[in-house]
Amino acid sequence: MKQPSSSSLPTTVSKFISNLETDILCRIFSDRIQVLISQKEGRVGTTLSATHEFSQIDNSHTYHIETLLGNSNDALNAVYARQILERIVSLGDGIHCPPLLLGITLNGKSSQEDFKAIVSEVVSIYQEGIQIISIN
Repeated sequence: MKQPSSSSLPTTVSKFISNLETDILCRIFSDRIQVLISQKEGRVGTTLSATHEFSQIDNSHTYHIETLLGNSNDALNAVYARQILERIVSLGDGIHCPPLLLGITLNGKSSQEDFKAIVSEVVSIYQEGIQIISIN
């Protein structure tokens, strides 16, 4: 993955998905990616850290998800973190990826379709941010 220049950082892209009443913000720093997902007027209740390791021995990927603040009993938040990081890793070289810091608050009524739409939108916003960095 191309390292962004310090003059282009941080890069912030945000969007509101009206049909899901969801605010999404993606901020790209030189050493990490911050994503905020909120269905409660921009408030964030749980913060997670997600990291990726690639093993050159057996070409396997290992993901580490840790709840830093908030509800550590909600497994769905960890699923969001892992899925978002997996998708971001797949966009790059598959080996190097900065850690993800995810702040998330959901209404609790998310369907599988909602999950897919939110993850896809986060990845789309991330790609938009990377394009901004590439231009600078």
